[in-house]
Amino acid sequence: MPQLNRSDRIRGAMLGLAVGDALGAPLEGLSAQQIRVHYQLVTDYVDGAKAWRRKPYRWRMPGLYTDDTQQALAICEVLVETGRVDVDRLAAIYVELATPDHGYAGAHRGVGRSFKAVLGELKKNVPPLRAGQDSAGIGAAMRIAPVGLYFVDDLDGLFEAVMAAGLMTHRDIRSLAGACAVALGVRRMLLGEPRDPSFALRLAADVAKAEDRIVNEYDGLVDFASTHKRSMSCSIAHVESLLDLSRDKALCAIAEQANRHGAEPICRKPTMGFPPACIPACIYHLLTSENFEESIIDLVNLGGDADSTGAILGAMSGAHFGLEAIPERLLLALQNRDGIDLRAQALARRDATGLEIPDFVATEQALSAQEEACRGFLMSQPEV
Repeated sequence: MPQLNRSDRIRGAMLGLAVGDALGAPLEGLSAQQIRVHYQLVTDYVDGAKAWRRKPYRWRMPGLYTDDTQQALAICEVLVETGRVDVDRLAAIYVELATPDHGYAGAHRGVGRSFKAVLGELKKNVPPLRAGQDSAGIGAAMRIAPVGLYFVDDLDGLFEAVMAAGLMTHRDIRSLAGACAVALGVRRMLLGEPRDPSFALRLAADVAKAEDRIVNEYDGLVDFASTHKRSMSCSIAHVESLLDLSRDKALCAIAEQANRHGAEPICRKPTMGFPPACIPACIYHLLTSENFEESIIDLVNLGGDADSTGAILGAMSGAHFGLEAIPERLLLALQNRDGIDLRAQALARRDATGLEIPDFVATEQALSAQEEACRGFLMSQPEV
C-alpha cells in the first residue's frame, strides 16, 4: 500500500463514510435474502423502488446519503468553526436543517423517532446535553468519525467531543461507548496502524477506558452505567476470537454476543442498529477484507441498518486505505461529492480559509427537495 499522508486518509474517511451510507441507504430494513431477490448483489448505488414500492417514504435517491452523513458534516462544520463540539452551535444547525418542518423533520433524511424527539426538545430550547433520549441506538456512533479525525493527537479532547455530540441524542452507555469506539477506531486507522487481529484488542482496551470515564464523569446523565458498563469493550474484544471462523459463523457469533448485552429486540443479525452488534460487525469486516470496496460491498449486502453500518465501516476503511482506494465510479455518482471533500480538506487543515465550501444547510435543503420531487414522480407512475 502506498504511503498515505493524513489529508489522504481524512478525505478517504469522510468520502468513505458518505459512500458507505449512500450504498446502504436503499437497503436499510431489508434482509440479506430480500436484497438478493431484488438486486442479486449490490455493488453500486441502486434505485430502491424495487424494494420499497409500497413504502415510498423509504425510497432514497441513488447516490444520496442519509442523516448519517448529514450529521457528520454538521459536526465537521462545528469543529472547523469552533475547534470543539460546541453543542449550542451544533443544535442550532440541527434545528435549522429541520425548518420548515413539513411533518418529516425538514431536510433531515431518514431520521428515526428518537432523533425527531431530540429535534422537538431542541426546538423547545431544552439544553442540548439534556435533549438525549433513552435509546441504545447507533445514532451517536454513525456520525462521530470527524471527531476521531480532528482530535487524532488529543485523546482527552476526543473523549469530551464524543460525549458532547453523543449526549445530545443518546443517554445509554452502550450508545455513548459505541460512539467512542468508532472515533477511537477511526483515529487508529488515521495513524496508520495495521489491520491485524490485535487491532480489536487494542481498540477494546481504548473503549474500556472510555467506559470508565463515562461512568465516573457523567454518572447523572447516563443510563445503564452499572449494568452495561463493559458491553462495548467486551463485544469488540470478542471479534479477535472470530477471525479464523467462516464469515457466516463469525457473524452469528457477533449477534449472539450482542444479545448478552441487553439487545431489545433480540439481535437476529449483526447489522441491527444496536452498538454491541453492528460496530463489532464493522470491525470484523475491516479486519477480514482485502480493500475498501470488498469491505463495504460485503457489509451493506447483509441489510439491516445498512446505511449506518456502511457509514461506520466506510469511515474506518477510508481512513485506513485512503481516498485513492475508493472506486471512482462510487465517487463520481455520489451526490455532493465536492462539498464533502472540501469539508474533509478543511477538517484536515483545521481551517476553511481559501476553500469555497457551499453552505451546508442550503445544500442539504436542495438535495432533500430534489429527492422528494423524484420520489413523488416515481410513485406517481403505474406499477409495471
